[in-house]
Amino acid sequence: MKRALIFGNITFIAAVLLLMLFAYAGISKVADYQRFVAQMKLAPAPLIQNLSGTLGWLVPLIEFIIIGLLAKDKLRKIGLYASFILLLSFQVYISVMLLSGLELPCTCGGLISKLQWKEHLVFNAVFMLIAMFPFIFKWINAKYYKYELTIL
Repeated sequence: MKRALIFGNITFIAAVLLLMLFAYAGISKVADYQRFVAQMKLAPAPLIQNLSGTLGWLVPLIEFIIIGLLAKDKLRKIGLYASFILLLSFQVYISVMLLSGLELPCTCGGLISKLQWKEHLVFNAVFMLIAMFPFIFKWINAKYYKYELTIL
């Protein structure tokens, strides 16, 4: 019983942290849409440049959908996976930016845009770990304590 309570709290805290991240990021992108799109047009990846207008509304939309998934108990598991996948795609984008060697501005909004590219890599990695932590905790409990937990 105690493990289930701890697990529920871990899952809830992970969801709230990710929800706050995506709410902040999504609102920042929508509030400064023109800047967001203009900075994507500077990316060293032609695909991102060509799709910058579409990505300008699609990325915040996906972030807002993930917020909805994380907010609902029955959809939280999907929200955690979706968070990880979105953050992984951001990791790929950040890696492309780092490998390009260009000193381009971040397409993120708000305070997050003040981070350097390497700091972004660490920041995203931490939030990827947060998204996966409930699943890691569940796996550890099943393997070592033979205690089955369920993610709502």
